[in-house]
Amino acid sequence: MVSIALYRRYRPERFSDLIGQDVVAQTLRNEVSAGSLAHAYLFAGMRGTGKTSTARILARAVNCTSPHDGEPDNVCPACREILDGASVDVLEIDAASNRGIDEMRDLREKVKYLPASLRRKVYIIDEAHMLTPEAWNAFLKTLEEPPEHVLFVLATTEPHKVPETVRSRVQRFDFRRIATSELAEHLGSVAEREGVVADDGALPLLARAAQGSVRDGLSLLDQAVSAEGTRVTLAGARRALGLADPATLFELMRALSGADAAAALRAAAAAFAAGADPRQLLREVARLARGAELTALGYPEGADVGPEEAALCADLAAVAPPGFWLTGLDLFAEAETNLRQPVDARMQVELYLLRLMRPAPATADEAALGALTARVAALERGSQRTAAPEARAAAVAPSPEPPTNAPAPQTAGQEAEPQTPDPEGAFTLERWRAEWPVIIEAVTRVDSMLAGVLRDCRPVEADAGHVVIGTQHKFHIDKISDPAKTAVVADAAASVAGRPVTVETRFIAPAQPSGQSPPGTVSDATRAVLQTFSGSRVVATRLREDAGPAPQPRRGA
Repeated sequence: MVSIALYRRYRPERFSDLIGQDVVAQTLRNEVSAGSLAHAYLFAGMRGTGKTSTARILARAVNCTSPHDGEPDNVCPACREILDGASVDVLEIDAASNRGIDEMRDLREKVKYLPASLRRKVYIIDEAHMLTPEAWNAFLKTLEEPPEHVLFVLATTEPHKVPETVRSRVQRFDFRRIATSELAEHLGSVAEREGVVADDGALPLLARAAQGSVRDGLSLLDQAVSAEGTRVTLAGARRALGLADPATLFELMRALSGADAAAALRAAAAAFAAGADPRQLLREVARLARGAELTALGYPEGADVGPEEAALCADLAAVAPPGFWLTGLDLFAEAETNLRQPVDARMQVELYLLRLMRPAPATADEAALGALTARVAALERGSQRTAAPEARAAAVAPSPEPPTNAPAPQTAGQEAEPQTPDPEGAFTLERWRAEWPVIIEAVTRVDSMLAGVLRDCRPVEADAGHVVIGTQHKFHIDKISDPAKTAVVADAAASVAGRPVTVETRFIAPAQPSGQSPPGTVSDATRAVLQTFSGSRVVATRLREDAGPAPQPRRGA
């Protein structure tokens, strides 16, 4: 004995039975009640949202002998004939297999005849976007001016493929994706009527996997009931969907946020060994990555996750550098497309996980373009800075004559030390800090993740050919200290400075709320100590209030 699937047993029979399509249902009820029906309709929307079911309800409503508020009664002879599939006046045509011009010419001939037993003939053309251009051209005149006894309903999941000349001649309704909470409530109602008991969280899990499709949700519930009987457990629902264990999934997400490739691959392997589907694992990772990114942006309520997952997303947002999860979402969307092809799904998932943690190095053209752009921006800012001093110098009065009692020139034995004025735009620490956004901009064109790390760093010591980057996070130091990353930062800095630059990273303690030392004093003293005691490392610095000038290192000891 073959049982009838749940989605067929619980197909809507009235407009009020439609799930999540209140606007469509109310509009069609009003049109049926007022007798102001259009001659043709286009129902557009994703699969499983009720397009064909609505077309069948509309066919009964326009032929019902005793409708009530635009709803068919489903008991009159006309309604029963349509419900039983015995009416020759309501025809469902699959455009995927009847898509040519010959089938459309045959349809044009048949619409001329009056209905056999009903008031109106109804033609429901499913997957209408599959019709050929020649078929549309043959159908266009009939669609524009059909006989009064004919009603056309076109259903499609891809309305953009329907010619504009057709869309302008029909009344269009867009069927929306069903919300997860609304679909879970409907699944609970069906489960109760079937005598099925579901654990807390099991039905929302099935509804989320259905991705807004009522038919898919009922099919998943049918599958879970077949696997477990009259009690659907949370673990059973996970097995039916091919989902990873939450602990394994959380471990994978934490490894990704810390860029621990080995730990991430171990967690993914554990999920696959337990029966997780690679595609479902990728979707779960993308869902939590979205939650982490929204949390990082200050919009955690938009993540649509449970309490435990919300806490995880907060941790992921705090640990990963800015833009990390946004990059991940781009990669996962690309992976979702690739997984539709006949490829090794597990290898594809592992590949994209590694690409997130280890971005591909930039090509020579990309690096050159980033450096050139940063150099041009630096030159433009330099020209703007030098323009103002030149304008002010032109307005200054002539210098007075030197006094007559000027000191005598020095003798040969008293040579004066050469005075080298600091040229305009010399790369002091302040200049490096001013140019820091330009360097980050150049790095962004080469490695966006590295640029996100640099936004939380700043130069702490520098001269023309060397810059020390300070940060309060060990993760950032590890990232920048990688030779490939250091080279990217050094190239960007060199493009701004116009000369080779070496880059060093250093851990800095959080700034004290009060009692900061005067600018430059601590760094000068620290530099002197490090030069005296080579190989030493500064853990912390503290400047006494009565501290004098920084000690100078002894030379020639």
